[in-house]
Amino acid sequence: MNITDRYNLDRAFEIRKKVGQNILNIIKEKGYTKSSFSRLSNISRPTLDRIINGEIDNKTTFTTHINKILDNQILTIKELLNYNSEQEVSNIPAVAFSDNSPENHELKPEAKNMFMILDDILHLCELYYD
Repeated sequence: MNITDRYNLDRAFEIRKKVGQNILNIIKEKGYTKSSFSRLSNISRPTLDRIINGEIDNKTTFTTHINKILDNQILTIKELLNYNSEQEVSNIPAVAFSDNSPENHELKPEAKNMFMILDDILHLCELYYD
């Protein structure tokens, strides 16, 4: 690791709440769920939540997990620090995909209705909770 990367990791630790927001934007924009992202990055879901919320106070632990995320997403620490959310720039709606349904699965009409209602509730929550 070169001195610039080491400096940027130190800087990332100092602004870990901003880094967490950038990671959350990456998760949303690439269509991951937090669970699928944590599996891909080999980080437990509770630890991912702590990273996103900027709650990891141990620099070594923080650096270890950030490096896992960088390796998984093929990003540099500089790109993570300077990440610009596509959603903020272009107002593209965020989409989340799940990989746990069987192939060629079709929902019953009642289930589709229920999911449409749940989707509306989620959209309302996004308006009021950031």
